[in-house]
Amino acid sequence: MSTYKLTPLEELRLEKKRLREERGIASQRLSYQLQYLNDNWGTMLTKGISSSVKAKLAETIDNLSSGSSYSVTPFITKRANPWLNLIMSNLPLIGSLSWKVARPTLIAFAIRKIPSLLFGKKRKRIK
Repeated sequence: MSTYKLTPLEELRLEKKRLREERGIASQRLSYQLQYLNDNWGTMLTKGISSSVKAKLAETIDNLSSGSSYSVTPFITKRANPWLNLIMSNLPLIGSLSWKVARPTLIAFAIRKIPSLLFGKKRKRIK
């Protein structure tokens, strides 16, 4: 009994068909993931920020309750502010969130100001 061998052209067609099917599956999976992100981006952002703040707050409370966990250095007498550390560690999140809030306000301001600058009323001259 002889086995049927595929020609190189038939092999390429089968490979092309297989890759199209894989691409379709990957496309569908990606669309489901994007839909999930679109539906749940607010809760995901809130949970991410709250867990980060909660972890930093717990770390700060542990440091305060256990005393000074900083190494003793002879020239530095001032301890770092834990709230400053909390803010600095979350600065990228705070910055992106504040930009998302401020951007529509700035765009609205610019939309109002630009026409008045270009086509502003001419002032009456006093004779």
